[in-house]
Amino acid sequence: MPFALRHHDPETLQRRRRLSRTWAGIVVVWSLIRTVIVWAAVGDYGLNPWIYLSLDLTAAVIDALSTPRMVLNFIDDHMRKAIEWALISLVVFIIPDLYIFLGTRTLPKRIILVICAIIGLTLTVGVYGVTRKIKKGRALRAAALAAEDCGT
Repeated sequence: MPFALRHHDPETLQRRRRLSRTWAGIVVVWSLIRTVIVWAAVGDYGLNPWIYLSLDLTAAVIDALSTPRMVLNFIDDHMRKAIEWALISLVVFIIPDLYIFLGTRTLPKRIILVICAIIGLTLTVGVYGVTRKIKKGRALRAAALAAEDCGT
């Protein structure tokens, strides 16, 4: 059953902003680390690290904005908006990885398999983490709403 539309208290809004900023920082730092790893792994196959970095940083900034919005919309039961943000997050997740395949010369099969395994693993870990955050956030929100209803 969807939650009734209620405004969040200032403490909740502040916490959400803080968590969103933390996520943004993590995503951007991971983007920088990932660029170094990708450059070292496939730089000899024609990958331009500066193009990859610019694509990955752009994707990271968009992901830093879209993923928290997706999670918060799922928590608040705004499914249509949550799905829109989820699609944006998925697209920006894939773009830098597509450049690895499109921006390099022929990659050996073993490198392709390793890259695909890493993409699959990071996608799985990401989906699992987001799902956990949504479940936890929904439980906290349900508890807060129940406490609020008991108090009135």
